[in-house]
Amino acid sequence: MTAQLIRPATYLVFAVGPFMHRVDITTKDIGATIGTELSYAGVNGLGSSRVPLVSYRPGTRYHDRAEECAAEHLTTALGRVQLSTRVDATDVTTLALCLAEVVQEDGCRLWDPSAKDGDSW
Repeated sequence: MTAQLIRPATYLVFAVGPFMHRVDITTKDIGATIGTELSYAGVNGLGSSRVPLVSYRPGTRYHDRAEECAAEHLTTALGRVQLSTRVDATDVTTLALCLAEVVQEDGCRLWDPSAKDGDSW
């Protein structure tokens, strides 16, 4: 299963059974690096609310490279998890945990977007 990066509105899509699921990417300049947030947006992005999956620092200064890294990380995580045809809360939680593991294995640092400047994980 692979994740496809869609631009200029930056989000990722992946198929589970007959449905296309959407993960939104938000990047933020946080000083010497870019902060990246991935959130699950439901089938075709029609979810009523976004579910945060992982927030991290990919170690780049460029938004487009951070988005490409997010696609690679999501593809790797999707290869490790078994999602049911109807993605539910358990599947989203499993995906979030796997994503956190994948980004740390890649040398990225987890990031808390709500933390004050100077606070880090």
